[in-house]
Amino acid sequence: MSDPALTRCRIEPYDLEFADGWRSARGGADRRRGQILWLEDESGRTGAGECAPLPMAGTEQPEAALSWLEAAARSLIGSGVESSLGGFEFSADHPAASCALECALLDLLSARAGRTLRHWLSPDSGDRFRVNASIGPLDRQVGRRARSAIAAGFEVLKVKLATAPPEAERAALAKLVASLPAGVRLRLDANGGWDQRAAREWLRFLSGWPIESLEEPLREPSPTSLERLQTGCDFPLALDESLPGWLASGLPGAKGIRRAVLKPAVLGGARRTLAVASRFRELGIDCVVTTTLEAAPGRWLVAQCAAALDGDLAHGLDTGGWLARDLGEGPPLIDGCCRLPRRPGLGFQPP
Repeated sequence: MSDPALTRCRIEPYDLEFADGWRSARGGADRRRGQILWLEDESGRTGAGECAPLPMAGTEQPEAALSWLEAAARSLIGSGVESSLGGFEFSADHPAASCALECALLDLLSARAGRTLRHWLSPDSGDRFRVNASIGPLDRQVGRRARSAIAAGFEVLKVKLATAPPEAERAALAKLVASLPAGVRLRLDANGGWDQRAAREWLRFLSGWPIESLEEPLREPSPTSLERLQTGCDFPLALDESLPGWLASGLPGAKGIRRAVLKPAVLGGARRTLAVASRFRELGIDCVVTTTLEAAPGRWLVAQCAAALDGDLAHGLDTGGWLARDLGEGPPLIDGCCRLPRRPGLGFQPP
């Protein structure tokens, strides 16, 4: 089979409002901005990739991402799709842009082969996986969002902590826990909002509650500090935003980590995400894949990675509902699960 040459690239910016704002301990936002990269080959087939940098999550700045993406995409024109992907090297300084470029190439190549992107990445991939609901911070509307998520079949609800005074958050969390039906658990995310003392106080407060995991409890995590917190804690502590630093330093010790939260836009693409997951699993560490609040194209990539990763844990894909509008249909979420079609390629179809 010939390797069709890339003939054209175009980059389409987008600017989407959040329906209700977005807040975490690392900051908030009212809008989500990014670009969609489209690559076209000589057969007329196109591939899409979303470049949605989010510095608070660990990516490069938007201006740097766009500049790198424009230059890198243009440099591939005239080269074959397969050879471009084969020679692709992600840029550690531009992970979100690298993710977009790799995704567009993967979309083209897997669609040309008549395979879903997840099956191109991992032939044993399934079509269905569990998803956690993203119900945001403990504000006045969190109860309503929780009831809506439970009615939609979600069994794991993700809550943002460290966005309000501890006393107020604990009272709101206790109220939320009291309202949960049996079998529903909370995935908590402090986004690095606590020091050692505050984290220990929170772990004592959470003991015995239906907590599925706690992400980024420490402002300055280290193997020793995480191990101390994890000892005696009856649910997993997880790394998210601090993960790139740990990877860059060669994973110094893993005793304090029981879970890793993997974001393709932060790690530099789908293949690197799965390679990092494999490395963690060899160390006995669970992995989940989550979005960085992308629009529909980026969430399709996260869904393909989650399906390729497989496993029983709920992945973080339920963020599209925070957008007032989207760029197209996202991956279908039904009864608390993502059920992917067998559509070749990435799966994203613009309206």
